[in-house]
Amino acid sequence: MADYHDDPQVVPYLLYEDADAAMDWLIRVFGFAERVRHRDSDGTLRHGELLLDAGGVIMLGSPGAGFRGPASLGEVTQLQCITVTGIAAHRERVRAAGAEVSEISTRAGRALSYTVDDPEGHRWYFSEPL
Repeated sequence: MADYHDDPQVVPYLLYEDADAAMDWLIRVFGFAERVRHRDSDGTLRHGELLLDAGGVIMLGSPGAGFRGPASLGEVTQLQCITVTGIAAHRERVRAAGAEVSEISTRAGRALSYTVDDPEGHRWYFSEPL
């Protein structure tokens, strides 16, 4: 597998107050695979990387002082958009893993999609082209 540094691409980097719990949730609910967890000397997860299928990468870490994530703000601050195949089955697997999911909707006649917020309020948007 090629390293994500080999080709130019955009890789989301999300901050979580409890980065360890976030990684565990994303692995369990969305099916990501853990690539790495780097810790500070005090054991705090500073940097983690998750892989999705054959190429998608998400990076995450613990924030510094003053961080306020989406859940504490009470607002969605961004979307992670992920294309999947078999969206109905994907949604059901995510729901069965305990996540609250929206209904599947059709977007502009071009894609089926649904959303789910993770425990710290980051919104995930899954879609399947029609």
